[in-house]
Amino acid sequence: MSTEPTSRPEACAFVVGDDGLSRWSETHADAWIGLLETHKRLTRALDAELETAHGLTLSGLEVLGRLAAAPGRCLRLSDVAAATGLSLSRISRIVDTLCARKLVQRRASPGDARAVDAHLTDRGLELARTAQATHFASVQERFFDQLDTAELATLAQVFGRFVPRAAEQCDAER
Repeated sequence: MSTEPTSRPEACAFVVGDDGLSRWSETHADAWIGLLETHKRLTRALDAELETAHGLTLSGLEVLGRLAAAPGRCLRLSDVAAATGLSLSRISRIVDTLCARKLVQRRASPGDARAVDAHLTDRGLELARTAQATHFASVQERFFDQLDTAELATLAQVFGRFVPRAAEQCDAER
């Protein structure tokens, strides 16, 4: 299966108005702004639901999920940061919050005194499981249930073009 689009959209997705400001064409605006707004609304709703039900943010759940999937339920904080695309300082703050709840423990990394590992506790693993169940059900309802089979296949194909095999490379389902 080719990853190249079968037909190209309009040559120029935007126009520059008399005022010097750029504007998307209507089709491009619907696609691009629709993607951004959909992402924003979904993540806000999912984040609020996780916070209410489990006292977790989406990022906190992702950290728990990545630790749960890691060998020995342990990862270096720098590896968690790289995998999530978040800064090391942001990951450190998230881990501090999880440590305060006894969901994660910080430990010096063996062989490298400068590095810190995050270890998922049994309590953290249990919360990861229940929070993931809540999250998956909500994603199903808020996103997948809004699409028919053909639309889902189209989205998978389109987003797969931008990030090939992304799901295979992710060790923490979000």
